Amino acid sequence: MEEKTIWNSTPSQLTNLTTYVFFFWTIIGPIVAYLSTRFTIYELTNKRLRLKTGVLNQQIEETELYRIRDYSVEKPLLLRLFNLGNIVLHSSDATSSIIKLTAIKDVETVKNLIRDNVEEARKATGTREVDIS
Repeated sequence: MEEKTIWNSTPSQLTNLTTYVFFFWTIIGPIVAYLSTRFTIYELTNKRLRLKTGVLNQQIEETELYRIRDYSVEKPLLLRLFNLGNIVLHSSDATSSIIKLTAIKDVETVKNLIRDNVEEARKATGTREVDIS
């Protein structure tokens, strides 16, 4: 099965509002915050979720979709005013067990998109989740 991109996005610059307001006089702080957010990229394919971060040195974190175990959506007041929200994913991946996608547009639609593709990836790989209590 060929890997294809389903969704990609970057966090909203709204996450830097406090930096812009309180440190506007130090031009470097807001520029660093802007670039850090600008060069954070979320990419969902039919097989994995990639988080690319970094301005000068890039770090790419990948999680196979079949490893994602739980989803939750956070909508703080400020983000809700702009139709934004955060997605928190819990996975069985040893290196990144909690993945947070911040300030995403149409957060519930994206969460459902992730969920649907996780189910498809599990079917394709024959993976099942077992809870042992």
